[in-house]
Order: sequence, then C-alpha cells, then structure tokens
Amino acid sequence: MKKGLFLLIFLALILGILAPVWADSDPYNVQVKQLYAQPDGRSKLVYQIPIEVKLLDVSEDANWYKVKIQFNLGIASFKYSGWAYIPVGDILAEREEAKVATSK
Repeated sequence: MKKGLFLLIFLALILGILAPVWADSDPYNVQVKQLYAQPDGRSKLVYQIPIEVKLLDVSEDANWYKVKIQFNLGIASFKYSGWAYIPVGDILAEREEAKVATSK
C-alpha cells in the first residue's frame, strides 16, 4: 500500500515537472483576458474574462485563427482547441482597396 502511494506521488511529481517541457511552444500564444469599450488599451474595461482564451496560430490569409479555450468548473477542467473563422484578412484587404480607390 505504501509502495503504491509512493509510486503515485513520484509519478505526479515527474509529470508536474515534465509537463511544461512537453507543452508545445506556440509562436503566438496571445492571452485574451480583457474586453475594452474601444480599440485602445486606455479605454474603459468592459469585461474581465474568467476563462483562459489563447490565440495559438493564424492562417496565411489571416481569416482563420487557432484558439484554445480552457476553464474549470469545480474539480472538472474543460479544454477546447480549434480553428475559428474571423475574416480579418478579407476586411483589411477591402479597406486597403477602398483607400487606393479614393486616393486616385
């Protein structure tokens, strides 16, 4: 019994130490924790997000974003990772075309 308990504690310690090493190093890894009223960091804070939301990757056309969402409810932990379609690349391209068209 004591041997099994010692083994479990030992494995938990090893996993606790090695887990950060095994975690994938994401190039963006941007935390999203606050929502502001305006696109300025000095504007009014609207909401403090109580869950972990991270931007992990962006597609080449800047329209797809890999996002990780993680939160805890009591002792249960939920983690979701996937791609979200937000057409930022298309919107920026349209804005640039409009600027070029108006400057002519």
